[in-house]
Amino acid sequence: MTKHVLRLAAISPALIALSGCSYFGIDQYFNQDKVQYESSNTRQNLEVPPDMAPIPQDDRFQVPSRPSVVSMNAEAAREAAANADKTVTPSSIVATTVTAKVMREGGERWLRVNAPADQLWAVVQDFWPSVGLTIMKQDPKTGYMETVWAENKAKLPQDIIRGTLGKVLDFAYSTGERDQYRCRLERTPDGSTDIFITHRSMVEVVSGAQNETTLWQPGPTDTTMEAEMLQRLALRIDAEFNPDAAEPLKAEDIRKDLIQVPAEAKSNIVKSADGAVEAVELKEPYDRAWRTVGLVIDRMGFELVDRDRVAGYFMVRYLDPKYEAAKKSEQGFFTNLFGSDKAVDAPNYRIHLADEGATTRITVQAGDGNADTTGVAPNILTLLAEQLR
Repeated sequence: MTKHVLRLAAISPALIALSGCSYFGIDQYFNQDKVQYESSNTRQNLEVPPDMAPIPQDDRFQVPSRPSVVSMNAEAAREAAANADKTVTPSSIVATTVTAKVMREGGERWLRVNAPADQLWAVVQDFWPSVGLTIMKQDPKTGYMETVWAENKAKLPQDIIRGTLGKVLDFAYSTGERDQYRCRLERTPDGSTDIFITHRSMVEVVSGAQNETTLWQPGPTDTTMEAEMLQRLALRIDAEFNPDAAEPLKAEDIRKDLIQVPAEAKSNIVKSADGAVEAVELKEPYDRAWRTVGLVIDRMGFELVDRDRVAGYFMVRYLDPKYEAAKKSEQGFFTNLFGSDKAVDAPNYRIHLADEGATTRITVQAGDGNADTTGVAPNILTLLAEQLR
């Protein structure tokens, strides 16, 4: 971040006068908010490695118009006023009191809401812009949303110079970090909905012999920001569905459920007789393993194509660097020489979970459920094992 703040030295001091006296308030320099994202189109787009670049948008990811959400009490009052005998479909109403409870198991956190996913989808859509994040892509079929990469301005120093000059030339300040969130809604057998939120980051680092350039590389996952977003979403859901509650849900009521606890090592790599990685043994029963693997897939950045809890698989799209290099080498010398090489398509893989009682066996198959022929399955299993430790 120091490198970015030093950009200010090249800016004329005369620009400070442009900020005006109105910026010299006291409270604005002590911003305690953990979240202050900026997804403005005026900022320079974040360049990310090819395997993390967003896929082209199409109609599948367009944000649909928001459906109306009607509470049981409001619906009853409307029907009584109209004095009409109407039949209301189950998806058009929700429970009298909707609760968003933080579920906790080991180091994992998620929200469980006693409302159907189709009623929550629009609320979650509205939530991300409310915290300054634009939805980059979404898929109602898989219950999946992904935000753009954005900078959290709350990480910048809130001093008097930042408070005055930053409002005039905001580009002069940068944290050198970008965040992205993935959100997944999953129906439960009892009709409730589990909501998972995962965080990914990119950090800007200097490179070159003279440190003359910078590049972006993957950064660490921040579980505290995942917890923060879960808390904010729980409050948003409560306000949306229970606007007339005598005592609205408070942040402190759910903050105690977001305390992170250490997790024990819980996975082993299973190898064949010739030493090849063939499976991962997860020391969790199937129900818990399903949640754990789903969160890991989100954090790793795999593109989720489909999932089937009953059949026990997540379908992901992944382009392994070695596989990509091998495919490009097959295109031939002249193709590469004239720069007309075609992009390599990312194959689909099934991450399959098998219930073995107290443990769950994880294998990777081709997208059609047959044995993998790309040679990438052991790599995916190794990556999963590292994240599941």
